[in-house]
Amino acid sequence: MALIFFQGCAMNQYQQAKINDNSYLITFDSGTPKSLQTKINSTLKLKPENSQDKNIQIYISSYTSNQYDLYSGNSLRALESEIKSSINISINNNDKVKNKTLMSIKRFGSIELNPLAEQEMISFIEDEILEDLFNQIILEVSLIDM
Repeated sequence: MALIFFQGCAMNQYQQAKINDNSYLITFDSGTPKSLQTKINSTLKLKPENSQDKNIQIYISSYTSNQYDLYSGNSLRALESEIKSSINISINNNDKVKNKTLMSIKRFGSIELNPLAEQEMISFIEDEILEDLFNQIILEVSLIDM
């Protein structure tokens, strides 16, 4: 399986990231969301025919997510909210070790009279942040492969 990234509006320009040429051994800590673990495990698979020493080891840890409310004016409620999530990734490729903290920040208007709609917006933004972190992880893994 190969991931294709399109750049701009032209369909003829693309960069192909080959992430299935190697075998990956992925380890998560207990704080990593299950939906992110499932996506990463389905994309970066461990090939059973490769020996343990040829695997690229990936350790994903320290997932944090915080919501900040931004108040303005005389209202008693926040006008905007910001959700900031970060995750640590450590990639060990026999001779190279790469440690990074990946971060995603999303801001949205929180002036909503319906509390259920506000909760759905928060859930949607959290899903978007997890998708953004997943794309950053795949990009970092494909860069270490090159």
